[in-house]
Amino acid sequence: MMPEILDVYEIKEEKDRVLIRFSSTMGHIDTACAAVLLFLRSKGPKFFPHLFAVNLGMREAMANAVRHGNKYDLGKFVSMEMDISRYPWLRIKISDQGPGFEWRQVQDQVVPDEADHGRGISIMRTYFDRLSYNEKGNILYLEKQIL
Repeated sequence: MMPEILDVYEIKEEKDRVLIRFSSTMGHIDTACAAVLLFLRSKGPKFFPHLFAVNLGMREAMANAVRHGNKYDLGKFVSMEMDISRYPWLRIKISDQGPGFEWRQVQDQVVPDEADHGRGISIMRTYFDRLSYNEKGNILYLEKQIL
């Protein structure tokens, strides 16, 4: 008999941080983004001009974690942590339980206009001031200065 795989979505809010962990389904991305946007709105108008950029970058990163990192495996989780404790810097850390990838090979890759995927890193670089990965390539760090 195979073990039952549960569909998990967990959120923990602290004063200056939000931590979210969910099973590898695209459906949880909308829920996680909505929760983060509510959190940022509750922190005041200084974040309002940045909501679109933060939402888009998080959405791209979490979609990559579900699709490419965990390959939609419900037994694997995506974790997202947003930290605003070092204002004016907003920091996001997104990790998956996949094998990682060779991020150095794609970091400066130019995607043809007719391609239907492959623009995630370029989008994140456009809207965030800093983007980096751990050595393995399964943890993404995004940083945005809120000015």
